[in-house]
Amino acid sequence: MYSQVVLNVLNNPVNAGRISKPDGIADLYNEDNTAHVEFSLRVENAVITKCNFRAQANPYIIAICSTIAEMVTGKLVIGLFLDPYSIKKALGDDQPIDIDFCIDCLKLAVDNYKEKLEKTNK
Repeated sequence: MYSQVVLNVLNNPVNAGRISKPDGIADLYNEDNTAHVEFSLRVENAVITKCNFRAQANPYIIAICSTIAEMVTGKLVIGLFLDPYSIKKALGDDQPIDIDFCIDCLKLAVDNYKEKLEKTNK
């Protein structure tokens, strides 16, 4: 059974959708549980000002992605760290699996932003 927080996030996900012309974007597909996750970022002065996600996955992954999007907004891309325990705590549920999968997707979006930035600075 899902925690009340997971159900609330599932029914009212925050930051769902794709950012138009994102500064960083990444998507991952997990064949083990047929989950597809995408994160898109808007970054200004090395700060994530907007983070959106799209997910075709189980309720836990959708709740995890929504929670991650909220947690990283306002954070610096340099040295960005997400603690899986903090995400579980925010969701009020020890069950969520695939947190690392979702974190990896966000890291890829940050890496994509950094790669684009390097190309424009050359």
